[in-house]
Amino acid sequence: MDDHPHRPGSQSRNNFSRRRFFLHSGAAILTTTLLTSCSDLLDNVLSKNDKESEPMAEEPKRDQTLAFFGDSLTIGAGGTFPYGTLVGAMLPGRPIVSDGIGGQIALSIACRQGGTPIKLSVEGDKLNGAKAVKITKLSNEFLSTPINYNTYSRAGTIAGVKCTVTRMANEEKGEMYTLTPDSESTAAIPAGSEFVIEDSLRLKSATQILWYGRNNMDHVTAEDEIISALDSSIAYITDPKRYIVLGILLAVPEVKGTDRYNKVIAINEKLSSKYGRAFVPMTPPTAAEMAAINYTPTSQDLADLENMNFPTGLRPDNKADYIHINDKGYQIIANRVVAKLKELKY
Repeated sequence: MDDHPHRPGSQSRNNFSRRRFFLHSGAAILTTTLLTSCSDLLDNVLSKNDKESEPMAEEPKRDQTLAFFGDSLTIGAGGTFPYGTLVGAMLPGRPIVSDGIGGQIALSIACRQGGTPIKLSVEGDKLNGAKAVKITKLSNEFLSTPINYNTYSRAGTIAGVKCTVTRMANEEKGEMYTLTPDSESTAAIPAGSEFVIEDSLRLKSATQILWYGRNNMDHVTAEDEIISALDSSIAYITDPKRYIVLGILLAVPEVKGTDRYNKVIAINEKLSSKYGRAFVPMTPPTAAEMAAINYTPTSQDLADLENMNFPTGLRPDNKADYIHINDKGYQIIANRVVAKLKELKY
């Protein structure tokens, strides 16, 4: 027998109590979950707002320098000043550096720019106090030119020592390269040590305007030489790289229909294809470009343009100079460079 007699309704009350417990418990759980979710959502919103209210980290200031590397065209031969000076006049506040040596091929320009390393050896494999020591071996005669006997020099560092490399030349003895330390030193200079040009290193972060190749045009492998030099120079520029590549300027005899015209055009087409938006063509000026510099073409100029060449009136008065252009011609080039810099937001 059951010691506890059954009371009517007790089972239903127990069932109800259990149901109510579970319902209340479930509500509590649900409420807790909702509160937790809302709390998380609120935290996320507040966190997001905090982040949005935090000042954005400033991007490092971009180097404003415009560095022009090339040959005699870069330093304005045929005119009175480098075309970079004209660019600078149109872009106030931008420091301008023009580094050109007349008569140089693309590889030598790339050495001065820094893209192609310069290796050298000196007499005795060491420095000699404050005296200049003779350079006995040089990977590239990066200060040489066949057109003059000028003295050229570049400051830099070799084997941890600040030095200057100097090229001297005369008709009787030819040319000679020397290495001179900034201060007295007897440091060892192992054969084949790398000389790093100070300006090349400093200008790595600049926007660079590269005008290579005019003096390579006599070479069978001109296209490969020019592109190789340009690629090494571009690789040397600090990321994010900012550069433009100028095309090969046609010489006076290189008119439409000649083999040399076809060669220059073919190389320029390759440069345009390879460097895309960074390429600036050196095609003859348009009517609009001449009007922009207040130049009215003569009948001879129109004949030159018909032959797809730069007008005689935009060339030097010295008719023996069949390569260069004059100040008005360089203004055309400067206008194109400025337009490209603005297009690329450099």
